[in-house]
Amino acid sequence: MPPTTTPTEESTTDPRRVPGADPARAIAATLQSTLGPNGLDKMVIDRSGTVVVTNTAATVLDAIEIDAPIGRVVRDAVRSHARRVGDGTATTALLVGELLDAAEGLIEEGLHPVSVVDGYGRAIDHAREALRELSVPVDPDDPRVRAAAATAVTGRWDEAAAERFADLSVGALRSVEFDAARLTLHAYPGGALADSERIEGILVDVDESSTTVDDVGARGRRTLADPTVALVDGEVTLPLDGGDGTVSVRDADGLATIRDHERAAGQAMVRSVTDRDVDVLVCQRSVDDALRTELIGTGVLPVERTRRDEFDAIARAAGATPVTDAADLTRDALGSVGAVRRRSVGGGTAVTFTDLPGESHESLLLRGGTPHVAAETKRIVSDCVAVARHAAGGGGVVPGAGAPMMAVSRAVAEAAAGVDDRAALALDAFADAVTVIPRTLARNAGADPIDAVTALRARHHDGRVTAGIDTSGAVRDAFDAGVVEPVAVPARCLETAVRTANLVLRVDETLAATSSGEGASEGDHHGHDHGDGGGRGSDSGHGSGGGHDHGGYPWALSH
Repeated sequence: MPPTTTPTEESTTDPRRVPGADPARAIAATLQSTLGPNGLDKMVIDRSGTVVVTNTAATVLDAIEIDAPIGRVVRDAVRSHARRVGDGTATTALLVGELLDAAEGLIEEGLHPVSVVDGYGRAIDHAREALRELSVPVDPDDPRVRAAAATAVTGRWDEAAAERFADLSVGALRSVEFDAARLTLHAYPGGALADSERIEGILVDVDESSTTVDDVGARGRRTLADPTVALVDGEVTLPLDGGDGTVSVRDADGLATIRDHERAAGQAMVRSVTDRDVDVLVCQRSVDDALRTELIGTGVLPVERTRRDEFDAIARAAGATPVTDAADLTRDALGSVGAVRRRSVGGGTAVTFTDLPGESHESLLLRGGTPHVAAETKRIVSDCVAVARHAAGGGGVVPGAGAPMMAVSRAVAEAAAGVDDRAALALDAFADAVTVIPRTLARNAGADPIDAVTALRARHHDGRVTAGIDTSGAVRDAFDAGVVEPVAVPARCLETAVRTANLVLRVDETLAATSSGEGASEGDHHGHDHGDGGGRGSDSGHGSGGGHDHGGYPWALSH
């Protein structure tokens, strides 16, 4: 059974139809049941038969195949939002689908797409203002920052795991003043979620970055106290005397001469390290096999192929100056840390740099029972970190549980009453479309969505604008329930949804392009630079990374 696919679009010139509405609706329908703390899981089966079970909307989007060109535009826009914000993937997809559905109804009644685009543009201005009025300023130490982080992961794991990940993420961020460059995430299989830990220092995964650190390195010491650290931003290899060339060997004496020369050059390179009392040599690229053996034999711990962000972090934390060649090392270029320790994690090896005299750094070591669970844990915590940073970034927080969308709906509906042109119809449609979020939350909680939204609208009309839909489907104050999100999340969900819907509304026909090399590239077929295109970038600390390789054996990701 292949992954779910959205319908393939058919070319149409019917002015009453929106060509991209069907695939956008299909994406929204796929993700709808994952929204909120009561969201259900999706089982995605790839062509190799691997089973992935998850209720993380971003993971589902990465896994499914989408054939329709405009469907891919919508998916890429939602992915771009997830990469920037870290939360709200399902919300954005639902808003896009609902806005296009509402627009199609207006167009069928005779409203021109340009008028709908204009109305949606006006609506988003009123939405921003409503969210600003709803937001509450917080500082980095405010408990609501942690509540926002916990809200972002609620429903993806059990309550205990959500609380633990929020504690780990926010505690680490506060230690580094919410600087993402000073926080790294690593995930290892083979342990329980409860085994995840926070390390006050830099952790380097040497199974990924270096294949050479073992128990015999540095004379068998597992921990080096107060080591001197040198950094080489390049390869550590034998020097070349004259560039490319060919050496002819006529007899055994000639071969011995060459070997003696290489041995002498290698010893000179090793002395350039040992004469400066270096204990740990961190190399951004590879270390020659023979030189590595020599270095280990003299008590130096080589750490090679270090990830660029970790290499730079070690330099700042140790107070060291990287050099491009080990022969250029000087004592002034060296740094030091309180301790370097080698440890086994998940069947692999890691090196930690702790007690840092320079810039502080934090690492989160995340565990999962399988590689899939570990990778999904890293992605979820990356989202948690991103949301916490947005909450503490000065924009403030708003109540969650659908309260922001109800506030926006009310504000836009009131604004529509004062508009005397046809755009008022689009404003009213927008106001109704955004209530898809509280409606879906109520439906996923098993409540009647109409009754829930009616009760929620009445609460907001009475001035209780922090009311939302709780886990039972009832109306409750979201702040009192601890359901908090950064104002950036609903604001950017709306902005991305409106921008994407407006892009699709300006497309009146999908045409077959010429073959590759004779016409525009695939990215140009859409006729617009939609700004949110492209696949997911490399991860982050949140990060997180691009589409995931779900190969391997079947396993559940979220639970």
